[in-house]
Order: sequence, then structure tokens, then C-alpha cells
Amino acid sequence: MRSTRYDGLTAEGASTTADLEIPAHTAARERGWPMRPDIKRPTIAPLRSAPHRQYFPDIPALVPRHGLYQGEPETCRRDLRSFLPILSHLGLMLAVFKVYHIEGRAFQMLVALALVALPLHYLLPLRWKKPCFSAVSIVGLFLVFGPAAAACILALGSVYIGLCYAPVAWRYRAALVAGLTVALALLRPRAGDWSVPATVWPIVASMFMFRMIVLLYELKHAKAREPLADVVSYFFVLPNLCFTIFPVVDYRTMQRGFFAQDVHAIQRRGLRMMFWGTVHLLLYREIRHEFLIPAEDVHDFASLSSYLVCNYLRYLHVSGQFHIACGMLHLFGFQLPETHHFYLLATGFTDYWRRINIYWKDFMVRVVFNPVVFRLKRWPQPAALAVATVAVFVTTWALHAYQSFWLKEDWRLSVPDALFWAILGALVLVNVQFDARRRRVKATSGGAEWSARLGLVRVAKTAGTFVTIVLLWSLWDSPSVGDWLDLLRRGLGV
Repeated sequence: MRSTRYDGLTAEGASTTADLEIPAHTAARERGWPMRPDIKRPTIAPLRSAPHRQYFPDIPALVPRHGLYQGEPETCRRDLRSFLPILSHLGLMLAVFKVYHIEGRAFQMLVALALVALPLHYLLPLRWKKPCFSAVSIVGLFLVFGPAAAACILALGSVYIGLCYAPVAWRYRAALVAGLTVALALLRPRAGDWSVPATVWPIVASMFMFRMIVLLYELKHAKAREPLADVVSYFFVLPNLCFTIFPVVDYRTMQRGFFAQDVHAIQRRGLRMMFWGTVHLLLYREIRHEFLIPAEDVHDFASLSSYLVCNYLRYLHVSGQFHIACGMLHLFGFQLPETHHFYLLATGFTDYWRRINIYWKDFMVRVVFNPVVFRLKRWPQPAALAVATVAVFVTTWALHAYQSFWLKEDWRLSVPDALFWAILGALVLVNVQFDARRRRVKATSGGAEWSARLGLVRVAKTAGTFVTIVLLWSLWDSPSVGDWLDLLRRGLGV
């Protein structure tokens, strides 16, 4: 309803209530009522709408003025001159995806859906943007998987989200979620008897197996009830429908980053992420089809080196998918941090852990590392850091096996897998201790070393880290330790 208030308004040139002109009825009480009616307009007069408009909604408030709806922040300001080039670049990317057959038909279908839905999402008021994003994701679910699989995914997702809102204590909600997960794992082998499509399990697992842990952690420490639109948009994410290996996006980071900056700056950053993701995927395809040789063809040092490097660079497939997935989220206003940061140039194992799969590192630090360190705050710092690091890598090993079960129906609890995480964890543990000691030394000494020497040391560290990670990656990818040792023997000629 239209209403206008004039509290505290003053006459021309007045700034306080003492400067207001004395109304006529107040003067009349002092000197008597005048013989003629006082027809002078009062200085303060409330403005009223016309009678036929007083009970109508404020129509101008329903349309954006100068690019903003009423009550929206400046970051939502709409400008077609800025938005149309972004939409055009997305259309060009879709053409590149189709020409080079990147990531298959389902991915191209979802990018086309994003291209169609983005103008509507852009023009909607801020309060409707998250529901619109969730609706677009659900439409994509039906387009990619069909009505039967999509209905099953929606039903299971609704049950999981409903358990998070159950009116019981947090520990009971967490127990209900864990119980449902165990029940689904036990019933999965016989799901075909109930006509449940096989594609349901990897998608539901990719959506809920890790992000549900993040949400439960948030609900445990939240002071207020989380909005349903935020929770639904956190799980039903459009690019997740074609990328089952999906980054573990932090719930609070995702919500805080929603239109945290100018929307066009966020969308342009998303396009850059998608571009670099495309470059990663094209490099991965070239390496896999042109340079990667089978392990059986390794017979000398040159072929061993080529195999080890190319086998490790297959990770470009994962980093490319992560870049594109987060870039698509940027297009819908979700500002997120980078997923990888020049992980091939890591100068140490702790630095490598910080650079590769940054979302997983943040997930482990928040859910495992920080709680363990806090509980051991009375211990000496080196001991607390050691226990927390071991807990992080044991949890990482267990959760990767859990992920493999849901995506591939194989726990992958092999000796090479255990050795990979054990050796990498030990290297990071030693590196963490040295980094903590080095920070204390730097805090007490103010000397600076020669810059050329620092550069040479950095190059040596980068090369050593790269060689070690490449060897560990080949161990992780080998069927057995014996096969890995045989590979090295043939390559080294021993």
C-alpha cells in the first residue's frame, strides 16, 4: 500500500522542532479564535493519494527502476550493455563445446539450458533468483536422465533435505541421515528389482555424500534455521548433473558469495573459469590420445618419463571439470574461490596440498583439522599438528573409498591406494612441522637472503615436488605394488 510519512520535516530553513512555524490553532488558544476562518495552508501537510489509488498496490515498485528492484543491493543492478556480451560469450563457448565434442551431449544440453535460462534469472528480483536456479537444475535433471530417474533423485533428495529440517536435536538428525545412507547402501544391489534406474545412485551420491556432511556441520553451529531455498540450491546444482566428481563447495561460502560483488564482474570471472576449464579439457584429450602410452610399452628411461608425466597430467580432466562447474555457478551469481592454483608449480608437499583441489583441502581443514587441533589445544603445537594431519589423511583415504563405492560400486581398498595416502600424508606431516618451525625462525630474524639463491632453491623445490608426486601418482594408478615396481625396473633398466 502507498503511504507517506513526514516525521521530523521542518519549514524552509528550519533544522529543529524549535524553528517550526507555530500552527494557527495554537495561536488561537493564546489570543482567541479569529472572526474569519483561517484559510492559510499549513506548513506541514501530509500528502495523500487519490481515493481511487489508496487501496491499489504500488505498481511502480514491482518493476526495476534504473536496473534495481526495491530493496535490492547495488550488486544486482541490471545493465543490458554489460549482460549481452556475457550472454554472447556463453553462446560462443557452447559452439566450441559442440564443435570439439567436449564432455558429451548431456553437458552440452545443460550449457544450452543455462544459456536459455540465464536472461530470465538475470531479470528476476533477487529473492526469486535462488528458486529459479533450483528450478532450472530440476528441469535439467529431467532433460538429462528422463522422468523415471529424475523422480527417484528428487524423492531421495527431498527425504535427505527433510531429515535436515526434522524437529529433533541435531544428533538425531545426523543419525537419521547416516541411517538412511546405510539403508540405501544395503538396498542398492537389489534396486533393480524395484525398477530403480542405475543412474540414480551416482547422481544422488555426488549431490549428497560430501555436501551433506558440510550442511550438517553448519546446522550444528547455526544460530537460526537455514532458508529452504538456500539448502535446495546448495544440493540441486545444474553442472553437478553431468559431473559426478564434483567439488565439495562449502555451504557458507556459497551463500555469502551470492551477489557479493557486481553481478557482471562475477559472471565475467565465471566465463574466465570456464575458458580455462575448456583449455584443461582440450589438453587432457590431446595428452590422452596422442602422448600417453600403455604401461606395458615402457622399456627405457625416456618412455618411463613420458608415461609418468602423461599419466599424472590426466588429472587435467578433473581440474577442467571443476573450473567449468564453478564457472557455471558464477553465471548465476554465486561467487566462489578458485578450485586449483597452479598445482604443477608447488614448491613443497604442504604447498601442493593447498594448491590442488582447494575445496577438498578447505573441507578437511574445517571438518577435521580445526576440530582436532582445538581439542588438543593443551598439547604442544607439533604434537597437535601431527595428530590433526594424520586424522586429515586417514579421513581423506576413507572418504575417497566411500566415493568410489557410490560412483563405481568398488571400495578401492587396495594396497597402492593405502600407500599413496600414507606416503603423501607422511610427506605433508614432515612439511607441516618444518613450515611451523620456519615461521617461528622468520619471526625472530629479519635477515634477507640473496634473491638469485632464493630463485634457484624455488626451482629445485618445484622440480623435486613434481617428480615425487608423479611417482606417487603412478603408484596410486597401478593395480598392485608388484606391477608398479616392475614398471620402474623396465624403465630404469635394472
